[in-house]
Amino acid sequence: MSSDASMDLTEHLVEQIADAVRGGRTPDEAARRLALMLPAEQVHKALQRYRDQARRVWTMKEPRGVYNKFFDPWYLGPAPDDKLWHSFKASLQTRGWDAEGIQSIDAASSRVVSLLDPPNLAKIDTRGLVVGHVQSGKTANFTAVIAKAADVGYRFFIVLSGLNNALRNQTQSRLEEDLVVPNSESWISITSTEMDFREKVNVNAFLSERHTLKVLGVVKKQASRLRRLNAWLRSARPEVLRACPVLIIDDEADQASPNAHPDPEERTAINRLIVELLKGLPKAAYVGYTATPFANFLIDPTEAEDLYPRDFIVDIPRGKDYFGAEQIFGRAPLDHTDEEADGLDMIRLVPDDEAHMHKPPSRESRFDFAPTVTETLREAMLYFWIATAERLRRGHAKRHSTMLIHTTQYSVVHTAAKSVLRAFQEEVARLFAASDPGLLNEMSDIWEREQSKVPPDLAGQPRCSIDDLLKQLADVLMRSEVKVENGTSLERIDYSLAPDGLGRIYVVVGGNVLSRGLTLEGLLVSYFVRSASAYDTLLQMGRWFGYRHGYSDLPRVWMTAELRSYFFDLAGVEREIRLDINRYSKGDMTPLDFGVRIRTHPALEITARLKMQNAVKAKMAFNGRAVQTIVFPINDKTWLEKNIDATKTLLERLSIEDGLAWKAVSERPHPIFEGVSSSRVLEFLDSYAIDSSNGAMPTTQLKGYIRDQNLGGRLLQWNVAVVTREKAVPGLGSIDLGVLTVPLVNRSKFVRERPPGRTDIKALMSEIDAAVDIPIPTEILRSRSREELLELREQTLPDRGLLLIYPIGKDSVPVGKPSDERKPLQAVRDVIGIALVFPEVAAGALTPQDYVTVKLPDAESEKVEYDDLVEAEDA
Repeated sequence: MSSDASMDLTEHLVEQIADAVRGGRTPDEAARRLALMLPAEQVHKALQRYRDQARRVWTMKEPRGVYNKFFDPWYLGPAPDDKLWHSFKASLQTRGWDAEGIQSIDAASSRVVSLLDPPNLAKIDTRGLVVGHVQSGKTANFTAVIAKAADVGYRFFIVLSGLNNALRNQTQSRLEEDLVVPNSESWISITSTEMDFREKVNVNAFLSERHTLKVLGVVKKQASRLRRLNAWLRSARPEVLRACPVLIIDDEADQASPNAHPDPEERTAINRLIVELLKGLPKAAYVGYTATPFANFLIDPTEAEDLYPRDFIVDIPRGKDYFGAEQIFGRAPLDHTDEEADGLDMIRLVPDDEAHMHKPPSRESRFDFAPTVTETLREAMLYFWIATAERLRRGHAKRHSTMLIHTTQYSVVHTAAKSVLRAFQEEVARLFAASDPGLLNEMSDIWEREQSKVPPDLAGQPRCSIDDLLKQLADVLMRSEVKVENGTSLERIDYSLAPDGLGRIYVVVGGNVLSRGLTLEGLLVSYFVRSASAYDTLLQMGRWFGYRHGYSDLPRVWMTAELRSYFFDLAGVEREIRLDINRYSKGDMTPLDFGVRIRTHPALEITARLKMQNAVKAKMAFNGRAVQTIVFPINDKTWLEKNIDATKTLLERLSIEDGLAWKAVSERPHPIFEGVSSSRVLEFLDSYAIDSSNGAMPTTQLKGYIRDQNLGGRLLQWNVAVVTREKAVPGLGSIDLGVLTVPLVNRSKFVRERPPGRTDIKALMSEIDAAVDIPIPTEILRSRSREELLELREQTLPDRGLLLIYPIGKDSVPVGKPSDERKPLQAVRDVIGIALVFPEVAAGALTPQDYVTVKLPDAESEKVEYDDLVEAEDA
C-alpha cells in the first residue's frame, strides 16, 4: 500500500472511530471492532491519531481545569455538520458577539463536553463544576454545552434554574430563543415561560430512542417541582431510561443544591431531591454552574452520591471586556510576583448615616418606614439619567438602560420607595422642562466630574458637555419608569423593546430577586447599601458586574466604604481560588486529590455555616515567595514611630550585641547584614506592626512558619538589607536608624484609600530587590524576570531568608509621567515598610493560616508543595 493510500485509510479509520464514539462506544471498543476486519497495526495507528486529536481539546490553554487525566478522551470538538452548535454560534454572531467572545465560548463548551462520558455508554455518572464570573455569560456557556452535547447524542436536558419564577422564566426564554425556536424540528420542551414542570406528558413517548427529538426542561429548584419531575421519571419504563443519556445543568449550583442539613445523616429537601434524580437515571451527567463556588468546594467528597465535583472543575476565563470585582474595585497583590489590580474610579461613597436612612431599624418597623431621596441617592439618579442620555447620543436608543436600587430585603419598603422615587422623577422633569438653572448647573457639575474620573476615551468616545445632552435628557426623563422587582411583585420588568421600538429605561427597586442570577440589562448605575454577611451572598448581589459594550466608561456604583473594602478583599479571594485551579491543572491531580483553598475574612462568612460542615482549617507555606507591606496607617504617628523604634532596635542588636558589620554588595548602596540568626528576625516581627490590610502578610502565620522551619533545621540564617539610595534627595532627606543614617526612599500614595483610614502605596519592592544580596552586577539582575530572580536566589542562597527594610520618606511624591493615580504620601512620620523573601523548601513545615478547604479522602498522606494546603492536625 502506498504512503498516500495508507494515510487516506488512516484518516478514514479516524472518522469511523469518531462516529463509533459518538454512538456510545469507547475509543478502545471502536478500535477492537475495526481490528476484526482490518490490519491491527493500521487500526492502532488510527486510534493513536484519534486520541491525539481528542487531546487537543484537553490541552487548550483556556479554560483551565482540574479533571481525571486518565479518562479516555473521546470528543474531538464540533464537527462541520453539527447542526445545533453551528446554529447557536450563528445567533451569537447575529447578536453582535465578536470573534474572540465566540471563540472563548466554543473552547469552554468543548472542554466541558469532552469531560462528559460518551452519551451511549451503559453507565453515565458524572459530577462536574464550571466556575464562571458574576454576570459573565454563564447562560451562553451552558447553552453552548447543551447544543454540543445534543449534537453528539445526549437527548434529555434538565436545567435546574434558581429559586424564583423570574430567574426560571428568564432562563427558559433564553434557551427557547437560542436553541428551540431556530431548530424547532429538533426540540420538544416539557416546560415553557408560562409553565414550570407538570406531570401531564407521557414520559416514555418523550424519552424513547425511537425518535430523534431532543427534550428540554427548565425546572425551578423548588421541592414540589422536583418531586413531580422525579415521580415522572420513575414512571418511565426501565429500558427507556437505560437508553436515554441525560445532561443536568444546575444553574446557580451553590444555591440550595449543597446539603445544609444540621444533621449530617440527613439531607435538605432540594439536595435530597437532586441526589434522588441522579440515582434514578442510569445515564446522567451533572454539571453545576456558578460564579460563587464556595459551598460547592466544601461538599463532602467522600459521599459518592452527593454533588461534589469529583470528575472535573473548569474555570471559565473572563472576557477581555468583562467588568468584575477585580476590574472595578481592584485587589491587593497576592505575592511579589503577582500584579496588583488597580480598579477603575467608578465607586462613589455613601456615608454611613445616609445608608441607615434607607433601612428600617428593625423588622417590626418596616411597615412604618418612610423612604427618602437622600443626597447621594439624588446624585446617583441624576447621574443615571445623564449617562442614559449620553448612551442615546451614542446611538443606543434600542438598547436598555437600568439603574438598580438595593437597600433592604423588605418588599414593603420597596413598594413605599416606588412612589417617592416617582415623585422625585416628576419634580426633576418639571424643573428640567422649566430650564431651572440650579438643576442644570447641578447636572453639569456631576457630568463634568464623572467624565474626569473615568474618561470617555476608555470606550472610544469624545468628551461632551451637558448642553450636548439636553435633547436626549428630555426624552430620558419622560420615558424613565420606576419598577419594583421582588418576590411579591405582580408587575415584572420587561426587557422586550417598547411599543415604539426603543429600549427600556428602568429604575429598579428590589431585594433578593435581584441578588441571584437575574440579569438587569444595560445596568448603568447601582445604589447598593444592602448588608450581607457571606462571600457568596455579597458577590451575587453585584449585579453591576458584566459586559458594557459601547459604554464601559459610564457605569457607577454608590455604596458604603465598608462594602467597597469587602469587595476589594473578595477580589483577592476569587483570584486565589482561580490560581489554585490553574496550579493543579498542570498536574495529574483530580478534584478528589486536592481541595481548593478559600481565604477567610475577619468580618464575613464564606457561605452559610450549615454549608461548611465538611470544611476544615487549612495550612499554607510561604515557600519560594516574596511578600511585602503595601498598606499603612500614615496618619497614625504612634504606629509609625513604633515601627521606626523596632527597626532601630534590630539594627543595634545586630551591630552591638551580635557584632555583625554591614557591607554593600556589588556596589549597591544598601547596607546588608549577613548571617543574621532567625531569632533576631522573629524578635523584629514581634515588635514591628504589620497592618491587617496587608492580606498576604498575616503576622502570626509569618512567625509561625519561620519557627516551624527552624524546628526542621531550616531558615536558621537570614540576610537583612536596608533598601536606600546613593545619596539623600532634596525634599526627602535621610533617617536616623541608630547605628545607621540612610537616605529615605520615595514611595508615593495610590490615589484611593482602601480600606478606610489606610493608604495603599501599590508596590514596595522593585524588580531586583529579591536578589539585592546576591553578588551579581545590577545591570545583569535587571535583565532577569521576577521568577528568574527568585530562582537565582534559590541557586545562590538556597536556605537563607531575606528581610528587606524600606525607610520611606513621609514627603514622598509621584515621580515620572504625570498621573491621576498618584498623590504625595503626606504621612505624619516617615514610614518603615518591610518585605520578606523565603527560599523554596522541598518538604517544609506548614503553618496555620486563615483558610479553609474540604476534608479529602486520605488527606493526611497528600504531598504538599509551595503554598498548598492540607488538613490541620487540630482542625
